[in-house]
Amino acid sequence: MENIVKCTCGASINIAGVPPRKDGIKVWCKVCGTITVHQR
Repeated sequence: MENIVKCTCGASINIAGVPPRKDGIKVWCKVCGTITVHQR
């Protein structure tokens, strides 16, 4: 199963296999360096 997060710069980040958290999953973009909080 794929869980894809779209960054503000337009990059797609696959977060499959990351356990869900109450406060969201912090995802770091390799392209622009932004940290995005993703809620499932």
